[in-house]
Amino acid sequence: MTRKSPTVTYMADGQTRTRSKRRHVFGTVEQLPSGNYRAVYTGIDGHRYKSKVFDVRDDAERYRAKTEAEVRAGTWQPPATIDATMFKDYAATWVQQHRTGRGKPLAPRTKAEDTRMLGHGLSYFDGYALATITPALVRKWHAKRCKEAGATSAGNEARVLKSILSQALKDGTIKRNPVAGELTHSITGVEHHAPTATQVAEIIDNVEPKWCAALYIAAYGGLRAGELSALQRRDVSISSGRVTINVSKQAQYVNGKWVTKAPKSAEGVRTLTLPEWLTPIVSRHLDTYVDRFPLSKLFSPARGDGYVSTATWGRILHKAMKSAGITTPMHWHDLRHFFGSTLAARGVGIKQLQGALGHATARASLIYLEPVNGMSADVADLMPKPSDSETKTVPFPTQERKQA
Repeated sequence: MTRKSPTVTYMADGQTRTRSKRRHVFGTVEQLPSGNYRAVYTGIDGHRYKSKVFDVRDDAERYRAKTEAEVRAGTWQPPATIDATMFKDYAATWVQQHRTGRGKPLAPRTKAEDTRMLGHGLSYFDGYALATITPALVRKWHAKRCKEAGATSAGNEARVLKSILSQALKDGTIKRNPVAGELTHSITGVEHHAPTATQVAEIIDNVEPKWCAALYIAAYGGLRAGELSALQRRDVSISSGRVTINVSKQAQYVNGKWVTKAPKSAEGVRTLTLPEWLTPIVSRHLDTYVDRFPLSKLFSPARGDGYVSTATWGRILHKAMKSAGITTPMHWHDLRHFFGSTLAARGVGIKQLQGALGHATARASLIYLEPVNGMSADVADLMPKPSDSETKTVPFPTQERKQA
């Protein structure tokens, strides 16, 4: 049995006639005198819109169907609205309004670095509307930045770009984020590892005497470069033969001037006790290189009234490494990695490790737990031996027992 189409009755030439009821179709596809096609439709704002020109009718029909789906889903926006949202203006607003995962404003240094990226590598997109930034365009830009500035800079800029466009996606300005996740990786081809205890000793043996205590505190106290630079005499106390350091701030160079602020997280404010054998080394440094005033800096730059920069710490480290004949790729931050990985190797629990490093989450401390293949005898002996009463012999499930 065939289903009959709905019909309507109408008058024509004085006669009553019937015809099939027309289905409601959103918009139409019209052919132009040139032979090309375009979709014509009325938006929810009541205005009539025309699409770009297509060579094939099917392409125009797909555009019409896609637009109809957006209208029904409530996600449609007038083309003029989409085209008017330029990347440059949107990104500038994003920097000012963006918040951290905890809902706090960006740190001054982070905001300054994001602004710098927008003015340099990401300025490539200034002339583009958000809706016109495609995955192909992003990949072309990323390849260009890798050649110009290196993989690390390109990856950092791609992370900021992805974050900006993620917000645009939430705002409904774009339909998807065109930045692929793999573009945000900073792969340089050079791996950095924590130095060994022997390498740390060799580096310290070849560093200038006034920086000796700094390397000891970084490697055996785990301070970040900015935290080390901000230390003052009042932050160090010696009692019962032990050196205690109060970490409450870090020094950063932001927008052409030095500022001191709280560490990266609330957990970064901490009190550290150094190994007892470091007491005479720190005491000698205080007596030789630090003024007697409570606010005197523990480590002062060679010139000016500012602080020792991260770049300067890096030059100090690499100069000592060169004198020691160490060619292993290494950053100043790897001294902190030595601290964390050494504690982890000694069996320090994750919560204790988190507290010593000043991490906001235990997950951040997990990177210091180096993977080890297999199991050593020391680890095997940690397994408790069961008593005779705890030992139970379970018979192997033979075929006869299974049938029983």
